[in-house]
Amino acid sequence: MTSARVPTALLLTLLAARASTARADEDDDAKTAKAAEPAEAAEPAEPARPAAPDDLAPPETSVLATYYPPPVDGPALRLPESPTRLYFDVAFAQSKDLSALPYIAGSGTNFRFALGGVKRWRRFAFEAEIPFLQITSLDVTAVPGGVPDPERQTGLSFGDVRLGAIWTARLAGEALVGGFGLRGRLATHTTRFDFFLPTDGSMVSYVFPYYFHIEPTAILGGALGRFTFVINEGLLVLIGPNGEFLNMEVVVPNVVFWDSHVAVGYAPFDVLGASVELGTDVQVNTVNDTQFPINDVRSAWVAPALQIHAGPIRIDLIARIGLGGRGTNAFGVIDYIGTSSYTLRTTWAFN
Repeated sequence: MTSARVPTALLLTLLAARASTARADEDDDAKTAKAAEPAEAAEPAEPARPAAPDDLAPPETSVLATYYPPPVDGPALRLPESPTRLYFDVAFAQSKDLSALPYIAGSGTNFRFALGGVKRWRRFAFEAEIPFLQITSLDVTAVPGGVPDPERQTGLSFGDVRLGAIWTARLAGEALVGGFGLRGRLATHTTRFDFFLPTDGSMVSYVFPYYFHIEPTAILGGALGRFTFVINEGLLVLIGPNGEFLNMEVVVPNVVFWDSHVAVGYAPFDVLGASVELGTDVQVNTVNDTQFPINDVRSAWVAPALQIHAGPIRIDLIARIGLGGRGTNAFGVIDYIGTSSYTLRTTWAFN
């Protein structure tokens, strides 16, 4: 190798080395830049919704709120869970002995048309019922002095308005629900009859005594599969203002009953269910008044019912049959519900 070729070879070797180094630096810079790029942001997962606690869960979706045993005036059952609903009642009641009322004897029947509703708010239910028309027929066999004229009369009247509130909580899911209720019945009825007295032919007006009802109760119920049950235990307090008949003051006594209800139901199909209820009322105070022979009154009745479901519409057919003879009849007269009754109810539920 000549002396001129040696520097040339060295120069070529140096240039090749520098080119190799530059390519390596470029590769390293590319890797570093790629590593420095922010990672593609992962799509945030939707946070899981916390399960609604039982005390806020909408009762409209529950078996207990759908296939509940239907309340019937006797006084009516309070439910542990109910949907927001409106209903229309047509009922027929009868009493074969009116002797629990002062100064008259006989029998009576009553057709009752009522509108009612329940507003559900969380674990509260607010209820109201308005009997806007009653068609009452009386067969009066005796008034002071003999038999009145006419003996049979039919009158139209407004009934007693009901207002109430219920609070319940789930104690073991839908299987066990408990709480309390308070209901009042206002003495708003306008039932009255005019008779000619057999003694002197003068006309008198007979007005059914007015009672304010106060009904506190404890409530227990639940659903096990398609079976439902409801238990009520409480008081029925009747407080009445005094009235007047034949220029005599009618002293309306306060009467207190222990009111008990046990109802069970079963819905074998989505569109059909049945239930039966046993109600008892036992007088717990003593009334020292000869005008009102209503001491030691013990009443019992049974109410079988059939329920038909068609979407939000529910139809109930309820028969309330009085048991226990005179005590049941006397209670039916005092409470203006009759010894027995038959009710057709159409309900629209809002889920």
